[in-house]
Amino acid sequence: MTHAYSEMYLEDAMRTLGEAVDFALCDQGLTPAELTAIMSNALEMKQFERGMPRVVCGMAGDELARDIIAHAGLTPVRCRETYPFDRSPQYWAGWVMAYTQWMSSLGFNKLLEVAPLDWIIGSYHPLHEASEDKFAQIVIEKWNNAQADKKGLKAARKAAGLTQKQLAAQSGVKLRAIQLYEQNQLDLRRASVSSALALADTLNCTIEDLVWQPIALEYDSQAISSVKI
Repeated sequence: MTHAYSEMYLEDAMRTLGEAVDFALCDQGLTPAELTAIMSNALEMKQFERGMPRVVCGMAGDELARDIIAHAGLTPVRCRETYPFDRSPQYWAGWVMAYTQWMSSLGFNKLLEVAPLDWIIGSYHPLHEASEDKFAQIVIEKWNNAQADKKGLKAARKAAGLTQKQLAAQSGVKLRAIQLYEQNQLDLRRASVSSALALADTLNCTIEDLVWQPIALEYDSQAISSVKI
C-alpha cells in the first residue's frame, strides 16, 4: 500500500494529532461529538491525510488545533491550562487516529464515520495497552463491514431492485458470471471492460462501486514499534 508520506514522519504526525485532539477537548472544552464533526470537515485534516509537511510535522499540535477551531468559526483559547505528565485518553485518540489513517489511506472523515472520537476515547481501556496495529485492524474491520452492505455488485443490484436473472437480461452479462462475481469466485476487476460497463450502466453506478474490495492492512511499519506515547 502506498502511504501519503514517509514512515520517517509518522511518529511526528501521530504526536501532532495527539496533542491537537488533547488540546481541543481538554483545553478548548469541545465535546468529542463536536470535535468529530469539526475534524470531519476540516481543510487541515485533508491536508494532513495528504501528507502536507506543514501540517504533519511543521507545527505543534496545539497550533494545528487552533487552526482547525478557528476555521470552524470558533475562538480558540490562546494558552494551555494543563500540561499532563501522563498522556491522556484524548491524546491517545489522536495518536491512533493518525496511525490508522496512515496505514489505511482512508480519509479522516471516513474513519470518523465508523470510529467517532467518543468511541475511540471509550476504547482507551484496554486498547491503549495493545499495539497501534490492533486498533487499526479493529477500525478497518468496522469500515469494511459498514461498506459491505453499500458497495459491490450484490449491493448495487439490490439497491436497483433487480434479481440476478433480471440483471443478466438487462445487461447482457451471463447469469452464471453474475452469480460467481457476487460469490467472489470470479474477480470482477478481471472482467472485460464491456461487461463491467454494461453492469455499471444497468445499475446506474460506477465501475468502482462494483469492484470495491475490503481494505487489507499491511503491517509493515516499524516506526512506532518502540515509541512510548
